[in-house]
Amino acid sequence: MAKTLCPNCGHSPIPRGADACPECGEPFGHLAAYKKVGRARLEDLRADEDSDQTVFGGDLVTSAVSAHPWPAAAMLGLLACAWFLRAGGVLGALGDPAWTFGLVGLDVVLAAVLVVNRGPAKLLTQLGLLVQLLATAWLARDEPLAHVHMAYVLLGLVPLGMIAGEPGPIRRHMGLGVGGGLTLVAIVLLRAQGEASLRREAPRRIVGSELGYSLELPLGWNMLAWERLGGGLQIPQAALDAGGVAFGDQTMSRYGVLWVQRTPGNALAPACQALLKSLGGQGEPRAASRSAPGALGGKSVVYALRTASGARGALGCGLLADGRLVGLAVVATSEEEGKGESAFAVVGEGLALQ
Repeated sequence: MAKTLCPNCGHSPIPRGADACPECGEPFGHLAAYKKVGRARLEDLRADEDSDQTVFGGDLVTSAVSAHPWPAAAMLGLLACAWFLRAGGVLGALGDPAWTFGLVGLDVVLAAVLVVNRGPAKLLTQLGLLVQLLATAWLARDEPLAHVHMAYVLLGLVPLGMIAGEPGPIRRHMGLGVGGGLTLVAIVLLRAQGEASLRREAPRRIVGSELGYSLELPLGWNMLAWERLGGGLQIPQAALDAGGVAFGDQTMSRYGVLWVQRTPGNALAPACQALLKSLGGQGEPRAASRSAPGALGGKSVVYALRTASGARGALGCGLLADGRLVGLAVVATSEEEGKGESAFAVVGEGLALQ
């Protein structure tokens, strides 16, 4: 016997020839498909022995997934949140490539496709989830049995199971509950994996033999290409007798520059203030509360550093006996007071000059 579903409340079966759902009163006559094919054709569809579908939205037929899209859409929203925390390195960086952010957008789009229910929404969502599972497996290729990767694979399987076939209320609600629990587990494992990776990472030592400096960065900090320098810091003007290195902790949005230039005969304060401006410092130079790193010597000054982007920190300068001006600048984008200056002190402990 033919079986139909109400797209609004899921009531089944709908009597043959009905213009509205007998349970909730949802009308069918205003639907685009109804107007297009006519009532006689819809009655033929209801009489089809193999049909368990009815008219919904702009499509001719729909299923239980289209009639009840919100549980699966909510699960896709949880999945998008889990991928955002991972791709953004909010709880710990796993070294994922930048395109991982695309998985966040994919989940949001798939959720919208289910809710809007235009075209083959169910099929498109299934294909999108399969693509995401393949991407998850590729990201886990180096550590396929790591708990965090296994959790993300299971998390991707949950919405796929929620839209396979004709899910009933139990499968829809159970899937959302299991998916919510798996999301929490994935977040906890992501945090643990990020901390473990940070502990395993060895300090990075940067050596500039020509300019006579050595900088051993704290855990979590790495040397950066100039174009990846953040926090509003700018690159000083290049010169034959000047150079430096950019570094940062991108997970915590902290960035720094070590700059060395030979300026025989220059006074310390004016030279450091000029460097402050060239690094992107805003406002009048103001002494910072932090003392200069010991490597800068006794002839040193420290200025508060604030960039156009709002990042705050400090710039310490030292004028060496051979005329070299050494500047160490560190900023943090956090609004927490003193965080940039604290990072400046920590990084300064690893500075050594020859």
